Amino acid sequence: MRILFVDDDPDARVLAIRAVAQEFPNAGFREASDLVSLDQTLLEQAPDILVTDFDLRWTDGIAIFDRVKATNPFCCCVMFTGTGNEELAVRAIKHGFDDYVVKGAKQLRRLATAVRTAYDRGRELRELGENRDLVLKELYHRLHNNLQIVISLLRMTEKAIATQGDREQLADLGRRIQALSALQEEFYRSEDFRKVDFAAFLQRLAGSLTELKVGYVRLTSRLEAMVLPVDLAVPFGLIANEIFTNSLKHALPEGRSGGLSVALERLGDRAVLTVADDGDGVRGVDLFAATSGLGMRLIGRLTEQVGGEISFERGDTGAICRINVPL
Repeated sequence: MRILFVDDDPDARVLAIRAVAQEFPNAGFREASDLVSLDQTLLEQAPDILVTDFDLRWTDGIAIFDRVKATNPFCCCVMFTGTGNEELAVRAIKHGFDDYVVKGAKQLRRLATAVRTAYDRGRELRELGENRDLVLKELYHRLHNNLQIVISLLRMTEKAIATQGDREQLADLGRRIQALSALQEEFYRSEDFRKVDFAAFLQRLAGSLTELKVGYVRLTSRLEAMVLPVDLAVPFGLIANEIFTNSLKHALPEGRSGGLSVALERLGDRAVLTVADDGDGVRGVDLFAATSGLGMRLIGRLTEQVGGEISFERGDTGAICRINVPL
């Protein structure tokens, strides 16, 4: 453990170190009295604990806090100063300091206790965060496995159904659950469970759907790197699944070969997904009405849920669908 003391007064640093050493006898203590010594210390190794004065000839304690936190965001920080008041104490705590101690010989024991309490509290919070991440990762993994079991059961049931229309509806349901499973896999692979690599998800989803298609499908993708929050990624991912499925089903029916183009880009504060095919497409001006089945109703509701916009048009050789959602 490394503890950094920043103060212009060498006597104040000695007294503070002596007091804190009673709580951390095995720690490594470093001192900084100017910008050069501070930068040299931070360059060698970021501290785990910072004790700093506020009123320094060359800067102030708030700036020291920012500089140290940039090297170690988990460093616990205590302000130990004699040139402050209640207003400064409130400002320091709001800025992120763990505690504020008024400088003085009788306050040295209070300083040591404040540093120990701040460090222990920070360590407990980090451990809780790490445990939470492990639990979430395991939950995502198990949910992904359970979804795979559901998909397998649906496929077994699909084979046992005699009616073609019923089999197709069950297969569509299986593909929707598969899309959710693919999103779950991106979740537990991510370092931050609140976000997902949406471009990677689209690439995997489009690839898996085209592989299931009877007949060769040439997949072209142009996906801008984009990380989305879970609340947006889930409905947007389900929309993408319905659009891909709709294009493959209506543009390339009965094993017909063709091409599917997928593009994802950021335009201002919106994400735009464009899906185009060069197959039979859906003829007529009102493409939305021509494909107003369950999948299209689901697209409409999910698009409304995320505040997005969707459009359909005839391309030179097929149909084009564009959907944009606010980021």
